[in-house]
Amino acid sequence: MPSLQPGNFIALKVHSPGWEYDCFGIPLEVVQAMNADFDGDECNLYLVPNALSQAECATILNPESQLGCFVMQGPKLTPTQDMLVVYFAKFNDIHFLPYKQSDLSKTFQVLYDCYGSQQAFEYIDQLRQFYLEVLQRQMCFALTLQEMQSLYEWGRESLEVFQEKAERSSGCLVTQVLSGAKGSFEHLYQMFGSIGYQNDVFVKHSFWEGLRAKEAVVHAKTATEALSNASKIWEPGYSYYKMVYNLQGLYVDYKGRLMDGETVIENDVLNVFHYTDVMSVEGFQHLLDTTLR
Repeated sequence: MPSLQPGNFIALKVHSPGWEYDCFGIPLEVVQAMNADFDGDECNLYLVPNALSQAECATILNPESQLGCFVMQGPKLTPTQDMLVVYFAKFNDIHFLPYKQSDLSKTFQVLYDCYGSQQAFEYIDQLRQFYLEVLQRQMCFALTLQEMQSLYEWGRESLEVFQEKAERSSGCLVTQVLSGAKGSFEHLYQMFGSIGYQNDVFVKHSFWEGLRAKEAVVHAKTATEALSNASKIWEPGYSYYKMVYNLQGLYVDYKGRLMDGETVIENDVLNVFHYTDVMSVEGFQHLLDTTLR
């Protein structure tokens, strides 16, 4: 889905010597608010070869520019696909986090719950510096023709066989799926399994042709879940877990009542609240592990 559409940004006429055509100049604030990354989804955006546009795009595309978040007035802490990929590929080499698990979003949540927002943001920024170092100096993460050919050949078989063979490989697209950065094996199977001739106004080789009814349902369900998870992964750093601050000043007295100063909030906290209302299961377990050592 395009993140930049005509109604989402301000169109300005750019006057540049030697350039006679109209083009769009997009304010950085608006582009960042739309989370634009210029990965091909921005079908309504035309980049033009003038100094202003080049400088603007270079600033947006450079992860080291540290574009801030206008809500938090601090570093932009949204996990990027690069961070997810490096976190997956270099999981055993990450020693600076006091808690980690394979799911990065749950890792962020536990860090926020147990160490507070400031310390959690520092850990997340360390992870950001780590993935920049890895991708710039240690590894080249890129799609190869060999991987595309392999996925195409495996796509001639069933989804189960395709996924089994793909999981044993270590290519760019497979790593993105396994790390949760983008897509699913159903999406890969759709993309490479539907390659074929299309010699009419109707699509002759649709991916539906290669999927059984059960597989089609799984594909649709996975796509929906992936979209939902993508919108939730940034919650620990933004508005959702700000509600934790509402619990400050509350305590449980000896009668088992939840109190706010002298005000009784609930008469029986054990029958009303569960610890997962305050802290995630993983966060509570981490708190026990570190406290009872």
